[in-house]
Amino acid sequence: MRKALGLLVAVILLTLAGCGGGTATTTRETYWPTQGWRTAEPADQDMDAAKLEEITTYVQSNGLAVDSVLVVRGGYLVYEKYLRLPWDAGMLHPIHSITKSVTSALVGIAIDDGHIKSLDDRMVDYFTDRTIQNLDERKQSITLRHLMTMKGGFDWQEWTYSYSDPRNPWIQALRSPDTVQFVLDRPMATQPGSVWSYNGGYSQLFSAIITQKTGMGTLDYANQNLFGPLGITEVRWNQDRQGIYDAGGGLQMFPRDMAKFGLLYLHNGKWDGRQIVPADFVAESVKTHTSFTASSGYGYESWWTYPLDDYYYAAGLNGQRIYIVPEKDLVVVVTSTIPEDSQLEGKMRTIAQYAISACE
Repeated sequence: MRKALGLLVAVILLTLAGCGGGTATTTRETYWPTQGWRTAEPADQDMDAAKLEEITTYVQSNGLAVDSVLVVRGGYLVYEKYLRLPWDAGMLHPIHSITKSVTSALVGIAIDDGHIKSLDDRMVDYFTDRTIQNLDERKQSITLRHLMTMKGGFDWQEWTYSYSDPRNPWIQALRSPDTVQFVLDRPMATQPGSVWSYNGGYSQLFSAIITQKTGMGTLDYANQNLFGPLGITEVRWNQDRQGIYDAGGGLQMFPRDMAKFGLLYLHNGKWDGRQIVPADFVAESVKTHTSFTASSGYGYESWWTYPLDDYYYAAGLNGQRIYIVPEKDLVVVVTSTIPEDSQLEGKMRTIAQYAISACE
């Protein structure tokens, strides 16, 4: 009798824990997409199918070069559209700077494994085998946390020039004989921790640290500790001329695997009963460490925030996005080939908003 009553209470609680409020769902208790996604009709996850279809209408009516949009709710894939040839579910897509967010997850894992002591460690203490130019007091005081929050203080105008412009420092770094050395040698511009300035070179330093401290290439470490547990079996990851994996933007993934990464963060780094990325590290990653406006901010390594709306996203060049909306138990993945301009973020957010508004 007690067992039957317990089962009845569990069923009632799971029924009440619908998609629109909180994050506990039946799916979370019974299914993880490690071996592949299960699909569901939008209505089965309390979503309005007609409103979801407005995503397709918006993209097509505005002629946007959006390659795919995937929406996950309650752990199920409820919307998956590949909107431009040749893109489909079986094609790896460049995720550009979302690579930084993946790399930051690996740093969190490496801290938990004891390979990296703390984000409060000094950067220079991880490169004692190198002679670093322009090594003034400011550079000596840079911590890993400064790098993680894009506040290292280097003289680095990555967003001043396009990525097709040879004057772009990140392009110069990748074309140099030693990317890591190029980054370390840059002169300082500001006091560490004082000014936010986007810098793909910081991400490459983390890739080098992971390689050095784990004794494994960044990809091998990811396969063992992140991709493997999530059932991600195929990616493509470029390397620099020294063989260090390009953590600034060199990763290609299937959109469905991008959604797995988003689901991992939606669950605070936990996957099928196992804590993959430490929960406190996830929380710090997606917290606003730098406010640009009241409604926009930045966390760790290409995690961006909407503080007023309580959701966050990983972002990459040309419209790669993983939106995570905890209150709606929602993950939205967008891959695109849209040229960067001042309107791009608004276009991407509109797609996310259509998915959010479809939640009942």
